[in-house]
Formats: sequence, structure tokens, C-alpha cells
Amino acid sequence: MTTTPRPMPEPTRTAQTAASEPAADDALTETEQFILEMLERLDAADVKAGQLQLALDHSRDIGAAVGVLMSQHRMPQDEAFELLRQTSQDQNRKLYALALDVVRTGELPSAD
Repeated sequence: MTTTPRPMPEPTRTAQTAASEPAADDALTETEQFILEMLERLDAADVKAGQLQLALDHSRDIGAAVGVLMSQHRMPQDEAFELLRQTSQDQNRKLYALALDVVRTGELPSAD
């Protein structure tokens, strides 16, 4: 029984080689292009969801700080927020970090 040698098949693109080397879009099949686009969309949605969750968490702290300032200074909501915002800028601090201090201490910290 004799066997004739077969030619080696062309290497196929694996997930590892696809990730490690940039490929021209025309080198991808239609299915691969679709999957790549869906993965990019999923990644973008994941990033956006994280940012929205962080914003929601911060807005609660900022809202609580505004409430403290409203009560402490007997002022309307928009003025309390403006006071918090202006103090944040004057002290060069993130608004939510300043809000956390207000919630924790019950008062607006003075500039150091």
C-alpha cells in the first residue's frame, strides 16, 4: 500500500491570529465581519453601561449633598447645586468627591 503525499492545506485564520494581526476588512468573510461588528458594539455597550452606572451612583451622592446644603443654608435646590458646583471649581475638586464630603460631614468644606 503506497500513499501519495498530499499538499499541506493553507493555514486558516484562528481567533488568536485574527486578534494579533490586523486584517483588511476585505480579508474577512461576511460572517466574520458581522461577528467583529457585534463584538465591537457589545464592548461599546459594556463601557457605556459602566459609565451610566457610575453617573447614577454619583448623582445620588450629589443629590444628597444638595439636600444637605438646601437644609443648612435654607436655599432652593438650584442655588444649592450652584453653590456645590462653584465650590468644586474653586477648590479644583471633582463634584462628586466634594458631594461625598458634604454628605459625610454635613457641611461644605472650606478651601484649605
